[in-house]
Amino acid sequence: MKNRNGGEKDEELIRASGDLLTNLIKDPSIMQSIYTVLPNLEKLQAAHERHINIFQQVLGGARDMEGELEAARNEVITQSSLIHGMVTLTGKHDPTIPQRLGLVHQIGSKRHSAAGLLVPENFRMAYEKRSIVARASAVKGARSYEIWLCESDPLVEASWRHHATSGKINRIELTGLTPGKLYYFKIRAVGASDAGPWSNFISMMAI
Repeated sequence: MKNRNGGEKDEELIRASGDLLTNLIKDPSIMQSIYTVLPNLEKLQAAHERHINIFQQVLGGARDMEGELEAARNEVITQSSLIHGMVTLTGKHDPTIPQRLGLVHQIGSKRHSAAGLLVPENFRMAYEKRSIVARASAVKGARSYEIWLCESDPLVEASWRHHATSGKINRIELTGLTPGKLYYFKIRAVGASDAGPWSNFISMMAI
């Protein structure tokens, strides 16, 4: 039978978790492999320092190291993205974690504008090829959507500036960003005579 919260049947959940546990006990190396892939402070620091070192050499004229620079940049992006993913997961249990890292922050408590525009829900960003693409759920009454970005302290309102306006919200490609630089982004709906409230902001490193 289903539990009182309307979730999966207890029998199915117990069977699935039992199978997972059995497989992990049979082959403990699986967990070790997972731990090896997981990011940590030392890995991120090493990748960051290597990126800086190679970047400075390329700026100094070592053009033959551009391939190494791209690899170093991609490693920083990979480590940062893994950490961001872990923060998102742990943030569901402890919301203070992403807030303490400045990765997600609710701008105010207002959820709708005078014209009735709501906050774009499910705001998210992803890497697609060499670009960052933003998406969110459509807002009733919206004529367009604005994305603003911040390159410094996202808690300082004056740090934000307009970056893109789109009539669609299912795919907004963000261009003109500096590779390897960390940005903060937020989105809002715009109506005929009013703009809606801002979404949470999200951090993302340009590639």
